[in-house]
Amino acid sequence: MKISFTKTHFLRKSYYVSISQHRCRIWKTVPSKIAKKASKRFPIAEPQKALAQEFRFTGPTFKAQSTEVMQWIYHGREREKRLTITPTTLVQTSKKYKTFEVFIDDIRDVLSEFFSVYQDLSASRVGLRFINIIKPGERNPLSWKPYINENMLGIIDFHTDKNSITRAFHILEYNFDGQAVKYQFGIVNPDYPSVIKKKEFVLDIDSYFHGAFGFTEIMENIEQSHAKIQDLFEKSITQKTRALMKAAKK
Repeated sequence: MKISFTKTHFLRKSYYVSISQHRCRIWKTVPSKIAKKASKRFPIAEPQKALAQEFRFTGPTFKAQSTEVMQWIYHGREREKRLTITPTTLVQTSKKYKTFEVFIDDIRDVLSEFFSVYQDLSASRVGLRFINIIKPGERNPLSWKPYINENMLGIIDFHTDKNSITRAFHILEYNFDGQAVKYQFGIVNPDYPSVIKKKEFVLDIDSYFHGAFGFTEIMENIEQSHAKIQDLFEKSITQKTRALMKAAKK
């Protein structure tokens, strides 16, 4: 039996911070101190133009307006991670996740420079999202009890004609005293709407906060999100999956 977990695909984790600051909207380039700090962690810079859409209701009329904005994209040396800065958002994505400590150090370093340049800055949304795609490399695409908590698999067993299933996906949403969590899990099926042939199971956990947050609060929210995500993830997998994850890191 062949078992393989590719780090790039098995653990793809993204972290989002939304910054609300009117002054940032007039940027034509990233402030030099911020750019210098970003380049230390993400040395490959690729600025590019993008379209931002804004939706408005004017009485009974609905209007969509597109505006061209700049976004500054910074990559790691091997493009294993990416930092995207726009006039209103800061997004970090990691394809090769090592540890949470390494992951959070990257964003803390850049974010602290933002608050050094703009001392009255605040974030309106702080989120941490982990996307985990499990690929055991086996034939039966609907057999997941060895890897996933069987309480999450009832919808698959419900159907007698399993060979006709094209997708089996769930969405659970929580509110933990202001901490919102959206948990999407199941078989997405990259060949949809064809029947399921590839054995892949997605555990997509998104935790976020809305408010007005300073630097310290942002970091606390990220830590809290990580704790909740890790708890849900551990409850979702089996001991066999943990052993395979551990072996894949060696």
